[in-house]
Amino acid sequence: MSETASSKEREMLDRIQAGDRETLFGIYKSQYSMIRSYVIKNNGSEEDAEDLLQDALIVLWQKVQQGNFVLSSKLSTFMMAICKNLWLKRLGKLQKMDGEDKILPYLHVCADNFSELSDFKHLQKTLDEIGDTCKQLLTLFYFDGNDMEQIAKKMQFANADTAKAKKYQCFKKLETLIKSRFTKSDFIS
Repeated sequence: MSETASSKEREMLDRIQAGDRETLFGIYKSQYSMIRSYVIKNNGSEEDAEDLLQDALIVLWQKVQQGNFVLSSKLSTFMMAICKNLWLKRLGKLQKMDGEDKILPYLHVCADNFSELSDFKHLQKTLDEIGDTCKQLLTLFYFDGNDMEQIAKKMQFANADTAKAKKYQCFKKLETLIKSRFTKSDFIS
Protein backbone atom coordinates (compact mmCIF):
# COMPACT_ATOMS: atom_id res chain seq x y z
CA MET A 1 0.00 0.00 0.00
CA SER A 2 2.31 2.71 -1.23
CA GLU A 3 1.07 6.27 -0.87
CA THR A 4 2.55 8.99 -3.00
CA ALA A 5 1.72 12.60 -3.63
CA SER A 6 -0.81 13.21 -6.36
CA SER A 7 -0.20 15.66 -9.18
CA LYS A 8 -2.79 17.95 -7.55
CA GLU A 9 -0.79 17.90 -4.30
CA ARG A 10 2.44 18.65 -6.16
CA GLU A 11 0.68 21.60 -7.84
CA MET A 12 -0.39 22.81 -4.41
CA LEU A 13 3.22 22.69 -3.22
CA ASP A 14 4.28 24.69 -6.28
CA ARG A 15 1.66 27.32 -5.43
CA ILE A 16 2.89 27.44 -1.83
CA GLN A 17 6.44 27.92 -3.05
CA ALA A 18 5.20 30.79 -5.22
CA GLY A 19 3.70 32.42 -2.12
CA ASP A 20 0.02 31.47 -2.50
CA ARG A 21 -1.43 31.84 1.02
CA GLU A 22 -4.87 30.69 -0.13
CA THR A 23 -3.44 27.24 -0.79
CA LEU A 24 -2.15 27.08 2.79
CA PHE A 25 -5.58 28.14 4.04
CA GLY A 26 -7.17 25.41 1.91
CA ILE A 27 -4.83 22.80 3.43
CA TYR A 28 -5.72 24.10 6.90
CA LYS A 29 -9.43 23.69 6.20
CA SER A 30 -9.04 20.23 4.67
CA GLN A 31 -6.86 18.89 7.51
CA TYR A 32 -8.53 20.56 10.48
CA SER A 33 -11.15 17.93 11.38
CA MET A 34 -8.62 15.08 11.26
CA ILE A 35 -6.09 16.98 13.39
CA ARG A 36 -8.79 18.21 15.78
CA SER A 37 -10.02 14.65 16.28
CA TYR A 38 -6.50 13.40 16.97
CA VAL A 39 -5.67 16.17 19.45
CA ILE A 40 -8.94 15.90 21.36
CA LYS A 41 -8.52 12.10 21.63
CA ASN A 42 -5.05 12.73 23.02
CA ASN A 43 -5.84 15.11 25.90
CA GLY A 44 -5.96 18.32 23.92
CA SER A 45 -8.49 21.01 23.15
CA GLU A 46 -9.86 22.59 20.01
CA GLU A 47 -7.49 25.53 20.55
CA ASP A 48 -4.56 23.10 20.82
CA ALA A 49 -5.60 21.59 17.48
CA GLU A 50 -5.73 25.02 15.85
CA ASP A 51 -2.28 25.92 17.18
CA LEU A 52 -0.84 22.56 16.22
CA LEU A 53 -2.14 22.73 12.66
CA GLN A 54 -0.82 26.28 12.29
CA ASP A 55 2.59 25.07 13.49
CA ALA A 56 2.47 22.15 11.05
CA LEU A 57 1.63 24.51 8.18
CA ILE A 58 4.65 26.62 9.11
CA VAL A 59 6.81 23.49 8.97
CA LEU A 60 5.34 22.60 5.56
CA TRP A 61 5.81 26.16 4.26
CA GLN A 62 9.45 26.24 5.46
CA LYS A 63 10.23 22.90 3.84
CA VAL A 64 8.61 23.91 0.55
CA GLN A 65 10.49 27.23 0.54
CA GLN A 66 13.82 25.37 0.75
CA GLY A 67 13.25 24.34 -2.85
CA ASN A 68 14.35 20.71 -2.56
CA PHE A 69 11.31 19.32 -0.74
CA VAL A 70 9.95 16.05 -2.14
CA LEU A 71 6.56 14.87 -0.92
CA SER A 72 6.83 11.09 -0.91
CA SER A 73 3.44 10.40 0.70
CA LYS A 74 -0.05 11.82 0.54
CA LEU A 75 -0.16 15.38 1.86
CA SER A 76 -2.66 14.36 4.55
CA THR A 77 -0.29 11.62 5.75
CA PHE A 78 2.60 14.07 5.84
CA MET A 79 0.56 16.68 7.74
CA MET A 80 -0.65 14.09 10.26
CA ALA A 81 2.92 12.91 10.82
CA ILE A 82 4.07 16.48 11.49
CA CYS A 83 1.15 17.10 13.84
CA LYS A 84 1.62 13.86 15.75
CA ASN A 85 5.32 14.54 16.13
CA LEU A 86 4.68 18.09 17.38
CA TRP A 87 1.90 16.95 19.71
CA LEU A 88 3.98 14.15 21.20
CA LYS A 89 6.77 16.62 21.85
CA ARG A 90 4.31 19.03 23.39
CA LEU A 91 2.95 16.34 25.71
CA GLY A 92 6.45 15.22 26.67
CA LYS A 93 5.76 11.69 25.51
CA LEU A 94 8.98 11.47 23.52
CA GLN A 95 10.91 11.39 26.80
CA LYS A 96 8.83 8.53 28.17
CA MET A 97 10.20 5.36 26.63
CA ASP A 98 7.84 2.71 27.91
CA GLY A 99 5.57 0.29 26.04
CA GLU A 100 4.19 1.78 22.82
CA ASP A 101 6.29 4.89 23.36
CA LYS A 102 9.43 2.96 22.42
CA ILE A 103 8.23 2.77 18.83
CA LEU A 104 5.65 5.55 18.46
CA PRO A 105 8.15 8.40 18.04
CA TYR A 106 9.45 6.60 14.98
CA LEU A 107 5.97 6.18 13.56
CA HIS A 108 5.56 9.95 13.69
CA VAL A 109 8.63 11.02 11.76
CA CYS A 110 8.88 14.44 10.19
CA ALA A 111 11.28 14.84 7.31
CA ASP A 112 11.53 15.99 3.73
CA ASN A 113 11.63 12.45 2.42
CA PHE A 114 10.47 9.72 4.79
CA SER A 115 12.10 6.99 2.75
CA GLU A 116 15.58 8.46 3.24
CA LEU A 117 15.44 8.28 7.03
CA SER A 118 17.17 5.23 8.47
CA ASP A 119 14.53 5.14 11.23
CA PHE A 120 11.77 5.01 8.67
CA LYS A 121 13.60 2.39 6.60
CA HIS A 122 13.79 0.10 9.65
CA LEU A 123 10.15 0.66 10.43
CA GLN A 124 8.98 0.29 6.81
CA LYS A 125 10.92 -2.96 6.37
CA THR A 126 9.35 -4.36 9.52
CA LEU A 127 5.87 -3.14 8.56
CA ASP A 128 6.26 -4.94 5.24
CA GLU A 129 6.85 -8.20 7.14
CA ILE A 130 3.87 -8.16 9.50
CA GLY A 131 1.30 -8.79 6.79
CA ASP A 132 -0.96 -6.61 4.69
CA THR A 133 -3.83 -6.47 7.19
CA CYS A 134 -1.61 -5.37 10.07
CA LYS A 135 0.30 -2.93 7.90
CA GLN A 136 -2.92 -1.36 6.63
CA LEU A 137 -4.45 -1.18 10.12
CA LEU A 138 -1.38 0.43 11.72
CA THR A 139 -1.02 2.85 8.81
CA LEU A 140 -4.66 3.89 9.09
CA PHE A 141 -4.29 4.47 12.82
CA TYR A 142 -0.79 5.93 13.27
CA PHE A 143 -0.20 7.71 9.98
CA ASP A 144 -3.68 8.61 8.76
CA GLY A 145 -5.24 9.39 12.16
CA ASN A 146 -8.31 7.19 11.81
CA ASP A 147 -10.13 6.13 14.97
CA MET A 148 -11.18 2.54 15.68
CA GLU A 149 -14.71 3.08 14.35
CA GLN A 150 -13.36 4.38 11.02
CA ILE A 151 -10.86 1.53 10.80
CA ALA A 152 -13.56 -1.05 11.53
CA LYS A 153 -15.63 0.30 8.64
CA LYS A 154 -12.73 0.61 6.19
CA MET A 155 -11.36 -2.84 6.98
CA GLN A 156 -14.77 -4.48 7.40
CA PHE A 157 -14.25 -5.57 11.01
CA ALA A 158 -17.34 -6.37 13.08
CA ASN A 159 -16.96 -3.26 15.26
CA ALA A 160 -14.49 -0.82 16.84
CA ASP A 161 -13.63 -3.27 19.64
CA THR A 162 -12.56 -5.87 17.07
CA ALA A 163 -10.42 -3.25 15.32
CA LYS A 164 -8.88 -2.23 18.65
CA ALA A 165 -8.06 -5.84 19.54
CA LYS A 166 -6.52 -6.42 16.09
CA LYS A 167 -4.52 -3.15 16.37
CA TYR A 168 -3.13 -4.35 19.70
CA GLN A 169 -2.15 -7.73 18.19
CA CYS A 170 -0.56 -6.07 15.17
CA PHE A 171 1.33 -3.56 17.28
CA LYS A 172 2.69 -6.31 19.55
CA LYS A 173 3.78 -8.24 16.44
CA LEU A 174 5.56 -5.12 15.12
CA GLU A 175 7.10 -4.38 18.52
CA THR A 176 8.40 -7.95 18.87
CA LEU A 177 10.00 -7.88 15.41
CA ILE A 178 11.60 -4.47 16.00
CA LYS A 179 12.94 -5.47 19.43
CA SER A 180 14.40 -8.69 18.00
CA ARG A 181 16.18 -6.94 15.12
CA PHE A 182 17.12 -3.46 16.28
CA THR A 183 18.47 -1.64 19.29
CA LYS A 184 17.51 1.81 20.48
CA SER A 185 20.74 3.16 18.91
CA ASP A 186 19.45 2.08 15.47
CA PHE A 187 16.78 4.75 15.81
CA ILE A 188 18.77 7.58 17.34
CA SER A 189 20.92 9.71 15.08
